[in-house]
Amino acid sequence: MSEWLDLELSHHLAPTHAPDELWSRISAVRPRREAPQFAFPLAAVVTLILAGALYFIARGQPGPTPYRTATSHSECVLCHTI
Repeated sequence: MSEWLDLELSHHLAPTHAPDELWSRISAVRPRREAPQFAFPLAAVVTLILAGALYFIARGQPGPTPYRTATSHSECVLCHTI
């Protein structure tokens, strides 16, 4: 490092004395912030809704039936018209 930068850093990073009012602000007890009254019931409702949705998703739907090939032309005429 250059000598100039070394001197600059040692000057600006030298230890200093903290003002007395700083210690009174640090040691002051801050009031506890309370949660809103609706936060816990709202969280419970959202949890129940998500649990219900996951239940219905996990329960699932029956799988699709595989296609079967028509054995004759007469079976296709039942639902398709030519």
